[in-house]
Amino acid sequence: MIIAPISDPVTKEHLNNISPDGITRFTMLQGTIKGALVSGTRLVAQARANHDLGIIESLALGQALLSAALLSTTIKEGTKLTLQVSCSGPLKGFSAETTWDGKVRGYLYNDTVKIDRPLESFDLKPFIGSGTLSVIRNDGRGEPYTGHIELVHGRIAEDLTEYFLRSEQTKTALAVSVRFDKEGRVSGAGGLFFQALPGVQDLDMEDTEDRMREMPSLGTWFASGKSRQNLLDEWFRAFELDHIHEGPVQFYCDCSRDRFLQFLAAMQKGELEQMLATGPWPMEIHCHNCGSRYQFPRDEIASLIQKNA
Repeated sequence: MIIAPISDPVTKEHLNNISPDGITRFTMLQGTIKGALVSGTRLVAQARANHDLGIIESLALGQALLSAALLSTTIKEGTKLTLQVSCSGPLKGFSAETTWDGKVRGYLYNDTVKIDRPLESFDLKPFIGSGTLSVIRNDGRGEPYTGHIELVHGRIAEDLTEYFLRSEQTKTALAVSVRFDKEGRVSGAGGLFFQALPGVQDLDMEDTEDRMREMPSLGTWFASGKSRQNLLDEWFRAFELDHIHEGPVQFYCDCSRDRFLQFLAAMQKGELEQMLATGPWPMEIHCHNCGSRYQFPRDEIASLIQKNA
């Protein structure tokens, strides 16, 4: 992956001064509810830089990546999970993928949304509309498991809550937030996830959801420099937190120029000859998952043809 520079000095200084990105996993109320809290301001800022996104696009992809990061806590070691939305709204949808250890990547199906009037809010529903949500789990050993639901709310966190209830019969509460400063820079981003485990009391899950609704925006919280531990101590201390585990989260893609070169080398000779004849040069391959662009000069493609002769 090519890491695009975050060139804005104000953003760079802010990212250097706030708490680190990461995921805190925990259980509550004697192991009857599991939770995860992600701080991901750098994750969202880097994704924005790599994909060169505007505000609405950064908000949508940021929420998708934060949601995927939270769902990384629901899969086993060696497993990947992909969250996909296909929708009728201007965004058209997105794909966000996470590994079990918090490496997240993704892209929007339309990353240039046109806005014909000033935004009244940062509600994504008008940009998502109707459609479907899919959650795909792949452990690399067989066919991936895929669950689908029709979108109900047109908001990523709320529709994921519906997914777990309908597709997996599990009560879940989820919130994601991306905050921007007055100049439109990403200043804070985070997500929170709770899921009922066997033995949970309905009232306990309701109390957890009420507490989530009462707390401040996660984007605002992390923009202020506060940490994940600060939030858990201040808002969920009474819920008997236990089995706390810290882990990393980052915007990461395993693409590389060498991998794309291997892909080109495996192509048929006729396909490479067609490339050679039509250009343009240098040829550029774009990784849609992370926005990286790799260039290949004409003589390098010609060399591949000679090797395939």
